Amino acid sequence: TVVALVLSGGLAAANSPSRPFTLDTLSPLASASELTSRLLTPVTQDRIVKFREKVDFSLQEQTIALGEEPFELFVPEPDANGKYGLMVFIWPADDIQVPHDWWKVFRDRHIIYVASRRSSNIENIFDRRVPLALHGYEYVRSRYALDPERVYIGGFSGGSRTAQRTVMAYPDVFRGVFLAGGSDALGGESGFTLPSESLSRMMQRQTRFVFSTGGNDSPNRSKDARTRKNLEMLCMQGVRLVPQNGVEHWVPDGRGFSRAMDAVEKPIQEDAETGACLAELEKRIGKQLDGVAARIAEGELEEAGRLLASVDAQYGGLAAPRSVELSRTIAERAGLYELP
Repeated sequence: TVVALVLSGGLAAANSPSRPFTLDTLSPLASASELTSRLLTPVTQDRIVKFREKVDFSLQEQTIALGEEPFELFVPEPDANGKYGLMVFIWPADDIQVPHDWWKVFRDRHIIYVASRRSSNIENIFDRRVPLALHGYEYVRSRYALDPERVYIGGFSGGSRTAQRTVMAYPDVFRGVFLAGGSDALGGESGFTLPSESLSRMMQRQTRFVFSTGGNDSPNRSKDARTRKNLEMLCMQGVRLVPQNGVEHWVPDGRGFSRAMDAVEKPIQEDAETGACLAELEKRIGKQLDGVAARIAEGELEEAGRLLASVDAQYGGLAAPRSVELSRTIAERAGLYELP
């Protein structure tokens, strides 16, 4: 278990150079409206709008209260330009301590470390875990001179999946993600999707997805392989693998972490095959949406809805606005609502 691994590693909080703090500012990036626009598919967002037109309700804009959330912060010396990198980290449990040899990595790279101490796997993804990561980023951003090209997020196990979800929703904030012990492909039951077309294009060009699961963590290595293939099919140019031989379901030691950070920090070079990948992806999405339109024309609304749900989940903003238009047509033909 994670707890056993932590204890066996002898990671003591007493040796940590980090300090605790509680939130005194909230990020506008974590507002309900912002989270909805980035974390939910375009079709789902449109249906929420339609629902709100019929039912009078409002979302609570911020789900985190000031002064109540414990965080951990480590600030090394800045670089020669007076700037810092940043690693927002998400753990699967509240009591896990940072491996002692990670601090040297942060010092050497002039990277600030920040992590919520109440963002474990039992917490809600949308109400707490993603917002807490964004609030941690905002706390640091508002106090320290960050290099925006060196702002990263990472996580372990369930925290890794949350970090993956966050980087995919906020590629304009985080340039890379360190994934250890957990990831998920898009679509299906994962709930992972792509944000708006502009953000998705940004992600394809500049986001570094660094997979660094333990070599002996076979179940998650298999999941990582599927996720990498999925991301590569979506033309993500920064998909990278940094093996951690001999590591179980745990994070790498300092040397392994430093190798992973080399990959996180290395900018993406333009790939000659990217243009062909993007063209094929656009063709694939168009063909699947054509299939939805054909089912609608044939009156097979249930099958059309099933096919559209799959496209919407897999491609998110890259399938919009046509996916939303088709969804409205299905709803109109089914008598669910009238088009404006």
